[in-house]
Amino acid sequence: MTSFELVELGKDATALCTTLRSEPPSVTSWSHQVLDIMTAQDLAKRALFLFLHFSKQPACTRPEGRQALAHLGRVAESVQVVSGELAAALARKAENARVAALRSAKPVFVGPSPAQRVAVAVDLLAKVPAQCAEGAKWVSAAERLQAARDRAASTTPPAPAAASTAPPRRR
Repeated sequence: MTSFELVELGKDATALCTTLRSEPPSVTSWSHQVLDIMTAQDLAKRALFLFLHFSKQPACTRPEGRQALAHLGRVAESVQVVSGELAAALARKAENARVAALRSAKPVFVGPSPAQRVAVAVDLLAKVPAQCAEGAKWVSAAERLQAARDRAASTTPPAPAAASTAPPRRR
């Protein structure tokens, strides 16, 4: 189930990436930017939940399971950073608007602009679907191998009981 959810997460990341590319942040409304941040935070929450869920599975103890966990961790990290970059872009946009309202204030250009922050977020977000697809492959492989191990363990006949060397009791 985790691999299907990872693919869905990748599709949602693609949709958010398309949305972010459609309009520059200077034109985008405050509420639209907040919704984009909330969408990115939802993606991050889902990625962390998938990481936590898979980490509790017996399949994660094997090498392919650890590889799947590494991919899940990278996906979670990427969408967390995207969320942070979008929030920083919104804060910078608000600061720029505040400074612009002070007619006599000189603009301060320290750090990346909102457009640069959104561009970084888009670049990171564009990589998430590929990370999700790769993670889904590893998760699927780990789950298949674990299911095969479980089937093999359940079909193995129980070992015969050890025979007692004590003489039989008489009544």
